[in-house]
Amino acid sequence: MPTTSPHAPATAAQPSGALRTVGWPAGLALAVAAGLLAGTLTSFGQTLLGDTPFQGLAIAVSPWLVAPFLVGATARRSATAALAGLLTCAGQVAGYYVAADLRGFAVGSASILLWSLAGAIGGPVFGMAGRLWRRTRSDDPRRAGAGAALLAGCWLAEALVTYLVVLHRPEEALVFALVAGLLVALLGRGGGHRALLIRLPVAVAAGAAGFAALHAVVG
Repeated sequence: MPTTSPHAPATAAQPSGALRTVGWPAGLALAVAAGLLAGTLTSFGQTLLGDTPFQGLAIAVSPWLVAPFLVGATARRSATAALAGLLTCAGQVAGYYVAADLRGFAVGSASILLWSLAGAIGGPVFGMAGRLWRRTRSDDPRRAGAGAALLAGCWLAEALVTYLVVLHRPEEALVFALVAGLLVALLGRGGGHRALLIRLPVAVAAGAAGFAALHAVVG
């Protein structure tokens, strides 16, 4: 990671951690590449994980929001993070449906439209959430906790609404709840666990409302 001059202001330092921030050209290229890769892997994942308690990892909403969150975490500006999140989700949709078509599976225009609309909303939101978590976790754990809670809360909300209430699949709900717990543990490192947990109930409630609305629309 690049180091800063001892005379540079503290705000110029990059956040600590494994992820590096990148400029907008590289960041947007990364978004497209990550999206295409995630979408392609999702198509194959549906075959590998089908009829197991882990199949939701390849057919649900929350898994597709991890990539825009991580790509957004590398952005230096909020606008770039939002655009990167959007491009990541667009890449996921393209990668998935191209891979599915090449593998001989039927591709419906209604499904493409639905996931494209979902990505147009979720991509920018979770891209900015990733940047918020990444850029503020060292100097403002409260704001970092809000970004991290959004991602973990989405997984937990999907576990409760989609897999427990709507589909009555407790095994898959448990998988998603465990992933949410893992995200809390990982994203809250560096002193941010308390701030994350304080904001988690609000994030879960917002996510639950979103998933309830989604199921009301698509059935």
